[in-house]
Amino acid sequence: MITRRLPALALLPVLLTACSDGSSTTAAPSSTVPAASAPAPGVTLPPDALSALVPAPDEVPAGMVLVVKGSGPRDLATVAGYSSSGTGAQATAARTAAAAKLRAHGFRKAYVAQYVNTATGAVISVVASTFGNAAGATADFADDEKVHSGTPTAVDKVGAASSAAVQTVPGSVAAQLLLLRFRQGTTTWSFAFQAAPSADRAVAVALAKLLVQRAPA
Repeated sequence: MITRRLPALALLPVLLTACSDGSSTTAAPSSTVPAASAPAPGVTLPPDALSALVPAPDEVPAGMVLVVKGSGPRDLATVAGYSSSGTGAQATAARTAAAAKLRAHGFRKAYVAQYVNTATGAVISVVASTFGNAAGATADFADDEKVHSGTPTAVDKVGAASSAAVQTVPGSVAAQLLLLRFRQGTTTWSFAFQAAPSADRAVAVALAKLLVQRAPA
């Protein structure tokens, strides 16, 4: 189970109708970090003060386009809703508990960015959550770390603290989901990268390190 602050990747087929039209750029060079895409004209992240805390359209790997309706600022109720999908008493209880913890940690606001490569099926989904102070962000990150999903994998440290795990994504084509969590100052991130046959850890880490440089103290 993917923990809180990661929008369900299963929603992306529905959200693709909001993607910009535009052809993919040329193939990425053989380096650890693929070249960024040229953003489609007029397609930008929904405006908000937190938009700098997620990857911009010209920073993601080549061929990825912004899922506009899947991106933008999110409030506490929405972020708490990432704790559980579906309906019923159990799902409601999970969302209620998540909301209570967010309030206790001083949650202020979050911002989501989702990208997809329609040719390869690769997906990047990033949630940046901000808190009233660094202690609240630290406590929230620690709570998330108590719930592990997938197999832990070693990557370079990102920010003040980070962890990474991978899991297999079922489907007609074998794919891998890399979930990278990290924090810096008053911000925590959940960074998901799904790709076939495997998610490139170097790509995710390079983008994550770029984001922490923009985080407020």
